[in-house]
Amino acid sequence: MAHEMSGEELRRYREQRGMNQQALVGWLNERLNRRYDRAKISRWETGAERIPQNVAGALKTATEPVGIPAAAAVRAAPVVFCAANQKGGVAKTTTCVNVAWLLAQSGRRVLLIDCDPQANATVHLGVDPHERELAKATLTHALKASRPMREFMTPVCDGAFDLLPSSISLAATDRELLRQPNGTLILRAKIAQLAGQYDFVVLDCPPHLGELTVSVLNAADQLLIPTQTEMLSMMGIPQLFETIAGVRELVNPRLQILGVLPTMYSPRRLQDETVMKELRELAAAEQLHLFSPVKRAADYSKSVMAGRPGLAYNPNSAGAESYREIADALLALAGEEMRHGA
Repeated sequence: MAHEMSGEELRRYREQRGMNQQALVGWLNERLNRRYDRAKISRWETGAERIPQNVAGALKTATEPVGIPAAAAVRAAPVVFCAANQKGGVAKTTTCVNVAWLLAQSGRRVLLIDCDPQANATVHLGVDPHERELAKATLTHALKASRPMREFMTPVCDGAFDLLPSSISLAATDRELLRQPNGTLILRAKIAQLAGQYDFVVLDCPPHLGELTVSVLNAADQLLIPTQTEMLSMMGIPQLFETIAGVRELVNPRLQILGVLPTMYSPRRLQDETVMKELRELAAAEQLHLFSPVKRAADYSKSVMAGRPGLAYNPNSAGAESYREIADALLALAGEEMRHGA
């Protein structure tokens, strides 16, 4: 008897068992002696290709201890991570894209939400904001719709993780949130719907402290502050601290500062060394972790043209260790939450 399985059924089956696409690839290849990859899983799940009967049959008949996990009855909410600084051009998007990539490479289920009307993360990952706007499948539409968040997402990097794209229409949403009662809590409520579907949600902020950024802070568990090693980038950090304090007191006491990330660092420049000294003093005074600085590297610009994260383009790019340090810190925090039943 033939085993029929739809793409949506395959995705739901995989997610209920806490598997990302790469984990499913490994299980299928071992079980069926094949050489499937993540791109193949993605095409099956989106309906671009029909799921072979042997694959559907293997999944539908598999039970523990054969190797595939049983469906979890209840799964924890994802860890929500964001990068924020009211100064633009400090590598917020580069940081979010590469951290999302590293978390996905660790086997976690990851969603990146582009919360910037400039849609830098969307473009960086090879998705056309205009096309997604015409399809009514951007964050703007997700915030306004009653439909599940899942319907607005698209797989990126050959299915390594998912993206909820942005477009210029999100600029109007920033003003609309201000006029709505509890408007800055909508994103938080939408993300709460994703419990059991993702291990991590990464939020890329716009470069100002408007309603969208406040919405992100209301929803986040962990905040990273990227700052270019120049004085103008540092000047906005005290105001960001004030905003964080207000968010913690009134809305989101879970929000924690993961640390400060110096970016675009040139050790030969006197200004960069001066700013690094001040960042060390700031981190010590505020009892914050100061991550290793990310040096300037052409790979990150080139990766945008390739529509991929810099570390997918070149795993040894300058700053790779800094981004891995951030991803490792998030993975450790997620492990702590699981141990304490958070």
